[in-house]
Amino acid sequence: MASSNFSGSSLVVRLLVSLALVFATYNPTGYSFYHWLIDTGSGPLSLKLLAAVSLAMIYYAATRIVLAAFRGSGVIVAVLVIVLCLIELALLIPGPGTGSWQVYVMAGQYVVLFSIAVIVSFGTSWSSLIERLTGQLQKRYVRR
Repeated sequence: MASSNFSGSSLVVRLLVSLALVFATYNPTGYSFYHWLIDTGSGPLSLKLLAAVSLAMIYYAATRIVLAAFRGSGVIVAVLVIVLCLIELALLIPGPGTGSWQVYVMAGQYVVLFSIAVIVSFGTSWSSLIERLTGQLQKRYVRR
């Protein structure tokens, strides 16, 4: 049986890092990389370009890891889970007479961002979770 140092705290740390990455890139409050990027007078263009390239590289690596772990069908299931969460959220929020449409938009943005962070954190943890639960190494990630 393979030994692994993966624990629940490792999953929590990966979830927190992915939440920080996703919500630092964009969040509905207006304090994010996206809002800083579109504000023309808030910083030098070279610094914005460096941050954009860095985020693009991080997201590229995370996407490759998630696609390798879940493959295409797993990503489709994850997207369906996001859609079901949005439908459930729409059913839980009170009717239009009690609030405005901005509540729906804001809550929907938070659900989608949180779902993306959960997918990234589980995608980066999937191989370690399977190894921890079954003792089998994930050989499909090793290139020959």
